[in-house]
Amino acid sequence: MPQFCISSGVSSDRFGVRVALWVGALALLATAPSVADAGDGKPATVAEAARVIDFTTFPMLPEAENLNRRRVAGLTYKVDSTVAKAFDFQKQKLTAAKWKELPNSYSSDQSASATFSRDGFAVSVSVISAGKPGNVMVSLTNHGNVDVQKLPVPKDAKSLYTTPVSAAWVTPESVEKTAAAIKKLLTAQGWQPYGTAGDSLIFKQNAVRLNARASVAPAQGGKTVIDFSTDLMSADIPAPVETLSLQYSDSTMQVLFDTAAGKNEIYDFYRKTLAAAGWKATTEKPFQIDFKDSMIFRNPAQDMLTLETYTVDEKLRVIATQMTGAEVAELDKRIQEEADRRKKAKEDAANKPEKKFAIKLPAGAKGVKQEKGSLEFTVGAGKAKAAVEDLRKQFAKAGWKEDVAALEDMAGTISFAKGDENASILYVDTGFMPAEITVSGKVEVEKPDAGK
Repeated sequence: MPQFCISSGVSSDRFGVRVALWVGALALLATAPSVADAGDGKPATVAEAARVIDFTTFPMLPEAENLNRRRVAGLTYKVDSTVAKAFDFQKQKLTAAKWKELPNSYSSDQSASATFSRDGFAVSVSVISAGKPGNVMVSLTNHGNVDVQKLPVPKDAKSLYTTPVSAAWVTPESVEKTAAAIKKLLTAQGWQPYGTAGDSLIFKQNAVRLNARASVAPAQGGKTVIDFSTDLMSADIPAPVETLSLQYSDSTMQVLFDTAAGKNEIYDFYRKTLAAAGWKATTEKPFQIDFKDSMIFRNPAQDMLTLETYTVDEKLRVIATQMTGAEVAELDKRIQEEADRRKKAKEDAANKPEKKFAIKLPAGAKGVKQEKGSLEFTVGAGKAKAAVEDLRKQFAKAGWKEDVAALEDMAGTISFAKGDENASILYVDTGFMPAEITVSGKVEVEKPDAGK
Protein backbone atom coordinates (compact mmCIF):
# COMPACT_ATOMS: atom_id res chain seq x y z
CA MET A 1 0.00 0.00 0.00
CA PRO A 2 1.45 3.45 -0.85
CA GLN A 3 2.61 5.96 1.75
CA PHE A 4 0.48 9.12 1.95
CA CYS A 5 2.23 12.42 2.64
CA ILE A 6 0.23 15.64 2.31
CA SER A 7 2.62 18.25 0.94
CA SER A 8 2.48 21.96 1.69
CA GLY A 9 1.01 24.74 -0.37
CA VAL A 10 -1.69 22.81 -2.26
CA SER A 11 -3.72 25.31 -4.29
CA SER A 12 -7.51 25.34 -4.59
CA ASP A 13 -7.42 24.09 -8.18
CA ARG A 14 -6.00 20.82 -6.84
CA PHE A 15 -8.85 20.35 -4.37
CA GLY A 16 -9.91 17.09 -6.03
CA VAL A 17 -6.42 15.67 -5.61
CA ARG A 18 -6.44 16.62 -1.93
CA VAL A 19 -9.78 14.90 -1.37
CA ALA A 20 -8.44 11.75 -3.01
CA LEU A 21 -5.37 11.82 -0.78
CA TRP A 22 -7.50 12.26 2.33
CA VAL A 23 -9.71 9.35 1.40
CA GLY A 24 -6.64 7.23 0.71
CA ALA A 25 -5.04 8.24 3.97
CA LEU A 26 -8.18 7.38 5.91
CA ALA A 27 -8.15 3.98 4.25
CA LEU A 28 -5.02 3.20 6.24
CA LEU A 29 -5.75 1.57 9.57
CA ALA A 30 -5.90 4.99 11.27
CA THR A 31 -2.27 4.76 12.32
CA ALA A 32 1.04 3.69 10.87
CA PRO A 33 4.13 2.61 12.77
CA SER A 34 6.24 5.47 14.07
CA VAL A 35 9.99 5.68 13.71
CA ALA A 36 11.48 3.97 16.75
CA ASP A 37 12.89 6.31 19.38
CA ALA A 38 12.37 9.28 17.03
CA GLY A 39 11.06 11.60 19.71
CA ASP A 40 13.47 10.72 22.52
CA GLY A 41 16.12 13.30 21.64
CA LYS A 42 16.36 16.80 20.22
CA PRO A 43 16.15 17.41 16.49
CA ALA A 44 19.48 16.43 14.96
CA THR A 45 22.28 18.69 13.83
CA VAL A 46 23.78 18.21 10.38
CA ALA A 47 26.81 16.47 11.91
CA GLU A 48 24.64 14.11 13.98
CA ALA A 49 22.55 13.19 10.93
CA ALA A 50 25.65 12.65 8.77
CA ARG A 51 26.97 10.10 11.25
CA VAL A 52 23.84 8.02 10.62
CA ILE A 53 23.61 8.53 6.86
CA ASP A 54 25.37 10.93 4.50
CA PHE A 55 24.01 11.09 0.97
CA THR A 56 27.15 12.81 -0.30
CA THR A 57 28.78 9.37 -0.27
CA PHE A 58 25.76 7.07 -0.61
CA PRO A 59 25.93 4.59 -3.54
CA MET A 60 24.16 5.33 -6.81
CA LEU A 61 23.58 2.98 -9.70
CA PRO A 62 26.46 2.94 -12.22
CA GLU A 63 26.33 5.67 -14.91
CA ALA A 64 23.74 7.64 -12.93
CA GLU A 65 23.19 11.31 -13.76
CA ASN A 66 23.23 13.27 -10.51
CA LEU A 67 20.57 16.01 -10.79
CA ASN A 68 21.86 18.18 -7.93
CA ARG A 69 25.05 18.66 -6.01
CA ARG A 70 25.33 15.80 -3.52
CA ARG A 71 23.97 16.78 -0.13
CA VAL A 72 23.95 15.23 3.34
CA ALA A 73 20.15 15.31 3.48
CA GLY A 74 19.19 13.92 0.12
CA LEU A 75 20.09 12.58 -3.29
CA THR A 76 18.25 12.71 -6.60
CA TYR A 77 19.49 11.17 -9.82
CA LYS A 78 18.39 9.75 -13.17
CA VAL A 79 19.60 6.47 -14.59
CA ASP A 80 18.79 4.03 -17.36
CA SER A 81 17.02 1.25 -15.46
CA THR A 82 13.64 -0.25 -14.70
CA VAL A 83 11.74 0.95 -11.64
CA ALA A 84 12.10 -2.47 -10.01
CA LYS A 85 15.85 -2.71 -10.54
CA ALA A 86 16.59 0.81 -9.25
CA PHE A 87 14.26 0.38 -6.28
CA ASP A 88 15.82 -2.95 -5.33
CA PHE A 89 19.34 -1.49 -5.59
CA GLN A 90 18.59 1.30 -3.11
CA LYS A 91 16.73 -1.07 -0.76
CA GLN A 92 19.73 -3.39 -0.69
CA LYS A 93 22.15 -0.56 0.06
CA LEU A 94 19.98 0.75 2.91
CA THR A 95 19.42 -2.72 4.35
CA ALA A 96 23.17 -3.39 4.25
CA ALA A 97 23.64 -0.18 6.25
CA LYS A 98 21.24 -1.55 8.92
CA TRP A 99 18.20 0.46 7.87
CA LYS A 100 14.85 -1.23 8.54
CA GLU A 101 12.10 -1.09 5.92
CA LEU A 102 8.79 0.01 7.44
CA PRO A 103 5.36 -1.36 6.42
CA ASN A 104 3.23 -0.02 3.54
CA SER A 105 5.92 0.05 0.85
CA TYR A 106 4.54 0.33 -2.67
CA SER A 107 5.81 -0.91 -6.04
CA SER A 108 4.52 -0.96 -9.62
CA ASP A 109 5.98 -0.81 -13.11
CA GLN A 110 5.75 3.01 -13.07
CA SER A 111 6.72 3.90 -9.50
CA ALA A 112 7.88 2.55 -6.16
CA SER A 113 8.27 4.02 -2.67
CA ALA A 114 9.26 2.95 0.81
CA THR A 115 10.31 4.38 4.17
CA PHE A 116 13.25 3.12 6.22
CA SER A 117 14.25 3.82 9.80
CA ARG A 118 17.42 3.66 11.83
CA ASP A 119 18.52 5.31 15.11
CA GLY A 120 15.36 7.43 15.16
CA PHE A 121 15.82 8.76 11.62
CA ALA A 122 13.42 8.22 8.72
CA VAL A 123 14.53 8.03 5.10
CA SER A 124 12.12 7.82 2.19
CA VAL A 125 12.97 6.28 -1.16
CA SER A 126 11.01 6.84 -4.35
CA VAL A 127 11.61 5.70 -7.91
CA ILE A 128 9.45 6.91 -10.79
CA SER A 129 9.54 6.53 -14.54
CA ALA A 130 11.29 9.60 -15.95
CA GLY A 131 9.25 9.78 -19.15
CA LYS A 132 11.85 8.32 -21.50
CA PRO A 133 11.43 4.54 -21.81
CA GLY A 134 13.97 2.71 -19.69
CA ASN A 135 14.91 5.80 -17.67
CA VAL A 136 13.93 6.44 -14.04
CA MET A 137 14.40 9.13 -11.41
CA VAL A 138 15.54 8.03 -7.96
CA SER A 139 15.04 10.25 -4.88
CA LEU A 140 16.29 9.59 -1.36
CA THR A 141 15.31 12.01 1.41
CA ASN A 142 16.28 12.14 5.06
CA HIS A 143 13.29 13.39 7.08
CA GLY A 144 15.30 13.78 10.27
CA ASN A 145 14.78 12.25 13.70
CA VAL A 146 11.57 13.94 14.86
CA ASP A 147 8.53 11.77 15.57
CA VAL A 148 5.77 13.96 14.13
CA GLN A 149 3.18 11.97 16.11
CA LYS A 150 4.63 13.42 19.33
CA LEU A 151 4.58 17.07 18.28
CA PRO A 152 2.19 19.28 20.31
CA VAL A 153 -1.33 19.95 19.04
CA PRO A 154 -4.37 21.67 20.63
CA LYS A 155 -6.13 19.57 23.29
CA ASP A 156 -9.31 19.15 21.25
CA ALA A 157 -7.43 17.77 18.19
CA LYS A 158 -8.18 14.15 17.29
CA SER A 159 -5.76 11.94 15.36
CA LEU A 160 -6.77 11.49 11.72
CA TYR A 161 -3.90 9.45 10.32
CA THR A 162 -0.17 8.90 10.71
CA THR A 163 2.65 7.66 8.49
CA PRO A 164 6.33 7.30 9.39
CA VAL A 165 7.05 10.82 8.08
CA SER A 166 3.76 12.70 8.52
CA ALA A 167 0.75 12.94 10.81
CA ALA A 168 -2.63 14.67 10.78
CA TRP A 169 -5.31 15.68 13.31
CA VAL A 170 -8.73 17.33 13.07
CA THR A 171 -10.15 20.00 15.33
CA PRO A 172 -13.46 21.89 15.40
CA GLU A 173 -11.64 25.24 15.81
CA SER A 174 -11.19 27.67 12.91
CA VAL A 175 -8.12 27.58 10.69
CA GLU A 176 -6.93 30.95 12.03
CA LYS A 177 -7.18 29.97 15.71
CA THR A 178 -5.64 26.57 15.04
CA ALA A 179 -2.66 28.09 13.17
CA ALA A 180 -2.05 30.52 16.04
CA ALA A 181 -2.27 27.70 18.59
CA ILE A 182 0.18 25.53 16.62
CA LYS A 183 2.67 28.39 16.39
CA LYS A 184 2.49 29.02 20.14
CA LEU A 185 2.86 25.34 21.04
CA LEU A 186 5.78 24.73 18.69
CA THR A 187 7.75 27.85 19.63
CA ALA A 188 7.35 26.85 23.29
CA GLN A 189 9.18 23.62 22.43
CA GLY A 190 12.06 25.46 20.79
CA TRP A 191 10.92 25.48 17.18
CA GLN A 192 11.95 28.70 15.42
CA PRO A 193 9.73 30.28 12.73
CA TYR A 194 11.39 29.81 9.35
CA GLY A 195 9.04 31.40 6.83
CA THR A 196 5.82 30.19 5.25
CA ALA A 197 4.75 28.20 2.18
CA GLY A 198 1.18 28.78 1.07
CA ASP A 199 -1.01 27.96 4.08
CA SER A 200 1.86 26.22 5.88
CA LEU A 201 3.98 27.56 8.71
CA ILE A 202 7.62 26.50 8.47
CA PHE A 203 9.76 26.00 11.58
CA LYS A 204 13.27 24.77 12.20
CA GLN A 205 15.18 23.37 15.12
CA ASN A 206 18.84 22.53 14.59
CA ALA A 207 18.89 20.94 11.11
CA VAL A 208 15.30 19.65 11.04
CA ARG A 209 12.72 21.71 9.16
CA LEU A 210 9.07 21.26 10.12
CA ASN A 211 6.11 21.95 7.85
CA ALA A 212 2.99 22.65 9.93
CA ARG A 213 -0.29 23.37 8.16
CA ALA A 214 -3.79 24.20 9.30
CA SER A 215 -6.43 24.04 6.58
CA VAL A 216 -10.06 23.15 5.97
CA ALA A 217 -10.36 19.36 6.04
CA PRO A 218 -12.00 17.75 2.98
CA ALA A 219 -14.73 15.24 3.89
CA GLN A 220 -14.56 16.26 7.57
CA GLY A 221 -17.65 18.46 7.87
CA GLY A 222 -15.79 21.75 7.64
CA LYS A 223 -13.41 20.98 10.51
CA THR A 224 -9.80 22.11 10.51
CA VAL A 225 -7.04 19.65 9.77
CA ILE A 226 -3.53 19.93 11.15
CA ASP A 227 -0.76 18.10 9.33
CA PHE A 228 2.95 17.90 10.12
CA SER A 229 5.87 16.69 8.02
CA THR A 230 9.62 17.11 8.36
CA ASP A 231 12.81 17.00 6.36
CA LEU A 232 16.47 17.34 7.18
CA MET A 233 18.46 20.38 6.10
CA SER A 234 21.97 19.89 4.75
CA ALA A 235 22.91 23.33 6.09
CA ASP A 236 21.74 24.80 9.40
CA ILE A 237 21.40 28.39 8.18
CA PRO A 238 19.67 30.71 10.69
CA ALA A 239 17.18 33.45 9.84
CA PRO A 240 15.49 36.16 11.94
CA VAL A 241 12.00 35.43 13.26
CA GLU A 242 10.39 38.22 11.21
CA THR A 243 11.01 37.65 7.50
CA LEU A 244 9.15 38.04 4.22
CA SER A 245 8.95 35.29 1.59
CA LEU A 246 11.69 33.15 3.11
CA GLN A 247 12.89 30.37 0.82
CA TYR A 248 15.35 27.61 1.65
CA SER A 249 16.95 25.44 -1.03
CA ASP A 250 18.76 22.34 0.11
CA SER A 251 20.37 21.70 -3.28
CA THR A 252 22.16 25.08 -3.15
CA MET A 253 22.26 25.30 0.67
CA GLN A 254 20.87 28.80 0.48
CA VAL A 255 18.34 30.92 2.38
CA LEU A 256 16.76 33.95 0.71
CA PHE A 257 14.30 36.37 2.29
CA ASP A 258 13.24 40.01 2.38
CA THR A 259 12.99 42.01 5.57
CA ALA A 260 11.92 45.40 6.87
CA ALA A 261 14.90 45.35 9.24
CA GLY A 262 17.90 47.55 8.61
CA LYS A 263 21.17 46.33 7.15
CA ASN A 264 23.12 46.81 10.38
CA GLU A 265 20.47 44.89 12.31
CA ILE A 266 20.77 41.92 9.93
CA TYR A 267 24.56 41.81 10.08
CA ASP A 268 24.45 42.04 13.89
CA PHE A 269 21.96 39.15 13.99
CA TYR A 270 24.20 36.89 11.90
CA ARG A 271 27.36 37.84 13.78
CA LYS A 272 25.80 36.91 17.13
CA THR A 273 23.83 33.86 15.96
CA LEU A 274 26.66 32.33 13.96
CA ALA A 275 29.23 33.05 16.69
CA ALA A 276 27.20 30.87 19.05
CA ALA A 277 27.65 28.01 16.57
CA GLY A 278 31.40 28.55 16.21
CA TRP A 279 31.44 30.74 13.10
CA LYS A 280 33.68 33.82 12.79
CA ALA A 281 33.44 36.70 10.35
CA THR A 282 36.52 37.13 8.14
CA THR A 283 36.15 40.93 8.12
CA GLU A 284 35.12 43.40 10.79
CA LYS A 285 32.61 45.13 8.51
CA PRO A 286 30.66 44.15 5.37
CA PHE A 287 32.47 44.80 2.09
CA GLN A 288 30.83 45.94 -1.13
CA ILE A 289 30.92 44.19 -4.51
CA ASP A 290 28.92 45.99 -7.20
CA PHE A 291 25.52 46.79 -5.65
CA LYS A 292 25.71 44.19 -2.86
CA ASP A 293 27.09 44.33 0.66
CA SER A 294 28.70 41.08 1.72
CA MET A 295 30.30 39.34 4.67
CA ILE A 296 31.96 35.94 4.85
CA PHE A 297 31.94 33.60 7.85
CA ARG A 298 34.07 30.49 8.44
CA ASN A 299 33.82 27.74 11.06
CA PRO A 300 36.37 25.25 12.46
CA ALA A 301 35.39 22.71 9.77
CA GLN A 302 36.38 25.36 7.18
CA ASP A 303 32.83 25.62 5.89
CA MET A 304 32.04 29.03 4.45
CA LEU A 305 28.83 31.07 4.71
CA THR A 306 28.46 34.09 2.47
CA LEU A 307 25.95 36.74 3.54
CA GLU A 308 24.77 39.21 0.88
CA THR A 309 22.31 42.10 1.18
CA TYR A 310 20.84 44.63 -1.22
CA THR A 311 17.65 46.68 -1.55
CA VAL A 312 14.65 45.51 -3.60
CA ASP A 313 11.38 47.49 -3.64
CA GLU A 314 12.36 49.37 -0.46
CA LYS A 315 12.97 46.10 1.39
CA LEU A 316 16.30 44.57 2.28
CA ARG A 317 16.94 41.31 0.47
CA VAL A 318 19.14 38.85 2.34
CA ILE A 319 20.87 35.82 0.80
CA ALA A 320 22.87 33.43 2.96
CA THR A 321 24.71 30.67 1.11
CA GLN A 322 26.78 27.93 2.71
CA MET A 323 29.55 25.84 1.17
CA THR A 324 31.13 22.84 2.83
CA GLY A 325 34.83 22.82 3.64
CA ALA A 326 35.36 20.24 0.89
CA GLU A 327 33.57 22.45 -1.65
CA VAL A 328 35.60 25.48 -0.57
CA ALA A 329 38.84 23.48 -0.89
CA GLU A 330 37.80 22.28 -4.36
CA LEU A 331 36.93 25.85 -5.39
CA ASP A 332 40.27 27.15 -4.07
CA LYS A 333 42.03 24.36 -5.96
CA ARG A 334 40.32 25.28 -9.22
CA ILE A 335 41.10 28.98 -8.74
CA GLN A 336 44.74 28.19 -8.05
CA GLU A 337 44.93 25.84 -11.03
CA GLU A 338 43.50 28.54 -13.28
CA ALA A 339 45.94 31.12 -11.87
CA ASP A 340 48.85 28.72 -12.44
CA ARG A 341 47.63 28.01 -15.97
CA ARG A 342 47.46 31.71 -16.83
CA LYS A 343 50.86 32.38 -15.26
CA LYS A 344 52.44 29.55 -17.26
CA ALA A 345 50.77 30.72 -20.46
CA LYS A 346 52.13 34.23 -19.86
CA GLU A 347 55.62 32.91 -19.12
CA ASP A 348 55.54 30.65 -22.19
CA ALA A 349 54.48 33.57 -24.35
CA ALA A 350 57.27 35.74 -22.91
CA ASN A 351 59.89 33.04 -23.43
CA LYS A 352 58.67 31.99 -26.85
CA PRO A 353 60.68 33.55 -29.69
CA GLU A 354 58.57 36.12 -31.45
CA LYS A 355 57.57 34.86 -34.89
CA LYS A 356 57.93 37.54 -37.54
CA PHE A 357 56.88 37.75 -41.17
CA ALA A 358 60.04 37.86 -43.32
CA ILE A 359 59.73 40.14 -46.34
CA LYS A 360 62.09 40.51 -49.27
CA LEU A 361 63.16 44.12 -49.74
CA PRO A 362 62.39 45.67 -53.12
CA ALA A 363 65.29 46.26 -55.49
CA GLY A 364 67.18 49.44 -54.69
CA ALA A 365 66.09 49.56 -51.02
CA LYS A 366 68.50 51.64 -48.93
CA GLY A 367 68.80 53.01 -45.38
CA VAL A 368 67.14 49.96 -43.82
CA LYS A 369 66.19 50.45 -40.16
CA GLN A 370 64.75 47.54 -38.17
CA GLU A 371 63.07 48.44 -34.88
CA LYS A 372 60.59 46.64 -32.69
CA GLY A 373 57.30 46.69 -34.52
CA SER A 374 58.50 48.46 -37.67
CA LEU A 375 60.80 48.28 -40.68
CA GLU A 376 61.87 51.47 -42.53
CA PHE A 377 63.77 51.94 -45.78
CA THR A 378 63.91 54.18 -48.85
CA VAL A 379 63.71 53.59 -52.60
CA GLY A 380 64.39 55.91 -55.51
CA ALA A 381 62.14 58.88 -56.17
CA GLY A 382 58.95 57.92 -57.99
CA LYS A 383 59.45 54.19 -57.30
CA ALA A 384 57.39 53.84 -54.08
CA LYS A 385 54.17 52.51 -55.67
CA ALA A 386 56.04 49.78 -57.55
CA ALA A 387 57.91 48.77 -54.38
CA VAL A 388 54.67 48.69 -52.39
CA GLU A 389 53.00 46.52 -55.05
CA ASP A 390 55.83 44.02 -54.63
CA LEU A 391 55.35 44.00 -50.84
CA ARG A 392 51.60 43.70 -51.32
CA LYS A 393 52.04 40.49 -53.33
CA GLN A 394 54.31 39.05 -50.63
CA PHE A 395 51.68 39.70 -47.95
CA ALA A 396 48.93 38.13 -50.07
CA LYS A 397 51.03 35.05 -50.81
CA ALA A 398 51.62 34.59 -47.06
CA GLY A 399 47.87 34.57 -46.35
CA TRP A 400 47.35 38.14 -45.19
CA LYS A 401 44.05 39.83 -46.02
CA GLU A 402 43.79 43.50 -46.93
CA ASP A 403 41.53 45.64 -44.76
CA VAL A 404 42.15 49.08 -46.22
CA ALA A 405 44.10 50.19 -49.31
CA ALA A 406 44.57 53.80 -50.43
CA LEU A 407 47.36 54.23 -52.98
CA GLU A 408 48.25 57.56 -54.61
CA ASP A 409 51.38 58.65 -56.47
CA MET A 410 52.72 60.75 -53.62
CA ALA A 411 51.45 58.82 -50.60
CA GLY A 412 49.44 55.80 -49.60
CA THR A 413 48.70 53.14 -47.05
CA ILE A 414 47.60 49.49 -46.89
CA SER A 415 46.51 47.60 -43.76
CA PHE A 416 46.56 43.79 -43.42
CA ALA A 417 45.16 41.22 -41.00
CA LYS A 418 45.99 37.58 -40.39
CA GLY A 419 44.31 35.84 -37.48
CA ASP A 420 44.75 38.14 -34.49
CA GLU A 421 47.79 39.89 -36.04
CA ASN A 422 47.84 43.17 -37.93
CA ALA A 423 50.35 44.91 -40.20
CA SER A 424 50.45 47.97 -42.44
CA ILE A 425 52.50 49.69 -45.15
CA LEU A 426 52.84 53.48 -45.31
CA TYR A 427 54.79 55.39 -47.97
CA VAL A 428 55.59 58.99 -48.98
CA ASP A 429 57.00 59.74 -52.46
CA THR A 430 57.48 63.42 -53.49
CA GLY A 431 59.01 62.46 -56.83
CA PHE A 432 62.19 64.46 -56.32
CA MET A 433 63.53 62.96 -53.09
CA PRO A 434 64.06 59.29 -52.05
CA ALA A 435 60.69 57.72 -51.23
CA GLU A 436 60.19 56.62 -47.63
CA ILE A 437 58.43 53.30 -46.88
CA THR A 438 57.46 52.04 -43.41
CA VAL A 439 56.17 48.52 -42.73
CA SER A 440 54.60 48.17 -39.27
CA GLY A 441 53.89 44.90 -37.47
CA LYS A 442 55.81 41.76 -36.66
CA VAL A 443 58.03 41.91 -39.74
CA GLU A 444 61.69 41.45 -40.53
CA VAL A 445 63.97 41.47 -43.53
CA GLU A 446 64.21 38.08 -45.22
CA LYS A 447 67.62 36.51 -44.72
CA PRO A 448 69.58 35.53 -47.80
CA ASP A 449 69.06 31.79 -47.18
CA ALA A 450 65.37 32.02 -46.19
CA GLY A 451 63.22 29.53 -48.07
CA LYS A 452 66.18 27.55 -49.39
